[in-house]
Amino acid sequence: MEGKREDRRIRRTKRLLIQALTKLMQQKQVNEITVKELTDLADINRGTFYLHFRDIYDLLERIEDELLDGMAECVESCMKRLRKDSGKLSCIAACKDVVLYYERNKSYISVLLGEGGDAAFVHRLKDRLKPLWRTYVVGAAAGRPEEEIDYLLEYTLAGSLFMISRWLSDPGTLSAWQLAHLVYDYSIKDVRERFGA
Repeated sequence: MEGKREDRRIRRTKRLLIQALTKLMQQKQVNEITVKELTDLADINRGTFYLHFRDIYDLLERIEDELLDGMAECVESCMKRLRKDSGKLSCIAACKDVVLYYERNKSYISVLLGEGGDAAFVHRLKDRLKPLWRTYVVGAAAGRPEEEIDYLLEYTLAGSLFMISRWLSDPGTLSAWQLAHLVYDYSIKDVRERFGA
């Protein structure tokens, strides 16, 4: 029983630190945030912070790793479903599932993808998503050169992420279904048409 209480306290502590870091990143660049400022906002002792993280960047990396894993799992699950039915409505429904994952994690993702966010996170995200898009969206690509495929994937992923980031920062303008439809039209459908996939 004691271990479970400790686990709950540790999860709570990490959640408070993550929330505090997210709030501070909405106001300033991560390199301007101090551990003292973070722990004061989270109302946690600095020593407790150092029990779990080396520094601010270690905390940020852990947040990003969890988000990247979750995003990749969500996208991969959707793409696998599309193997069975890759029609327009199925693709849009899959895009909607991905958009809803982003929405559930909006407080973190909007900061990381936003102006004060972490450019390295965007690159890591695209690197995680490219192989999935390469496999499930592009397919054989009619013998196109890999470099050409890579450029197109870079372009479409950047555009999709920009649309999602804009949507997260401007709530209420489009539904998740409408955004998924845009992502489908300008990413998946476009890639498939260009490569005859």
